[in-house]
Amino acid sequence: MTAPTSIQKNSMYWRFSMYGFLKNLRFFDPFMIIYLSEMGVSYTQIGILYAIRKLVAFFLEIPTGILADILGRKLSLATSFFAYIVSFIAIYYSTNFFLLVVAFSIFGIGETLRSGSHKAIIVSYLEEKEWLHLKTDYFANTRAWAQFGSGISSLIAGFLVLYSGEFKSIFLYSVIPYIINFFNLLTYPKSLDEGGKKKKKKTQSNFIKELWVVLKQRQLIKVITNATVLSSFLGASKDFIQPMMATFALTLPFLGFIDDEKQKIGLVVGILYFGIYMMTSRAAVISKSVKKQISNQEKFITYTLVIGLLFGILAGLMYEIQLHLIAITVFTLVYVTDSLRKPILTGYIADESPTEMLTTVLSVDSFVLTVFTALLSFVFGFLCDFLNIGNALILLGLSLAGFYFMTSLFFKEKSAQA
Repeated sequence: MTAPTSIQKNSMYWRFSMYGFLKNLRFFDPFMIIYLSEMGVSYTQIGILYAIRKLVAFFLEIPTGILADILGRKLSLATSFFAYIVSFIAIYYSTNFFLLVVAFSIFGIGETLRSGSHKAIIVSYLEEKEWLHLKTDYFANTRAWAQFGSGISSLIAGFLVLYSGEFKSIFLYSVIPYIINFFNLLTYPKSLDEGGKKKKKKTQSNFIKELWVVLKQRQLIKVITNATVLSSFLGASKDFIQPMMATFALTLPFLGFIDDEKQKIGLVVGILYFGIYMMTSRAAVISKSVKKQISNQEKFITYTLVIGLLFGILAGLMYEIQLHLIAITVFTLVYVTDSLRKPILTGYIADESPTEMLTTVLSVDSFVLTVFTALLSFVFGFLCDFLNIGNALILLGLSLAGFYFMTSLFFKEKSAQA
């Protein structure tokens, strides 16, 4: 049988796409920072909550990995969605920081149960069909559907806030698409579940050995650095543009017919996020065309990393001089840059890693991204409290750029000595 040259949009393709679409119907996402601030939670505490969510996901990876081995990938994913649903409800009923810590911890459990499982299911499906050569295109398309879901989610959320005049209820509305996705996952074929059951159980000592193996190879450290720096910067800072959007919404004179400030913020923030996610969705789709045209993947990854950080720094500068719309627009380009490079990163990591070490490299990459994002979330929240959001973006962006260039210089010198 001749291998297809383009992805086949059969029923599984649409179920995979539906998964990404529904997963990103988190109506609260565009308003999380705004809602928590309204509760009286400081930016430093918000950074702590975000860090807890990331770190819980990491530290529970091994026990939940064992659970995934027992349940299989499909039921593991379904269980993760149950945890998400519980966390959404818990956030809705939280009245203080301690209860929010519990809610975000449950959220983290959902993250770790979901982590990597769906990608593994898609890879198993492509292997089963002998379509593995289409993995970049496949991931680009499913990611585009996920980004489209984020866009639609923000638009719906904006109108929900406009209608209700409150942010709190959107946590309950977010339960609905997650229940639908729970049942969508249960329709996946049993054959795609086997990979999770056959997978060798990972222990803490095994992971430390894997980490040490990667750290001994300079090329692999460079690959992981290239893959994680921009994503961790965006992961730590992206939600903090919500106060920028809220400030911008309250300055618009043509919204004078809306008396309630929350309704103004809901409408404007929802529309702005819709625009952001439509752009990132498009970036994910065109990334497959970009990949075919670039001759050097490593240079592309490096240049986009630096450009993404520069956009973040520029967004901070624009915010500082009160050009809020320009600041939001420029920060959107960080989203777009990250979305453009993510599908290409999958191929880059696979190409730059020895075949027998690919699983190990991906595992270490996930670990570094999780821990680095958690650390930066706390640092960024602290900086926002003691400086402001604009200066925090500038300082974090410059620090990461400096870190990246020093790391690159170090490895160049080591290579020259070798």
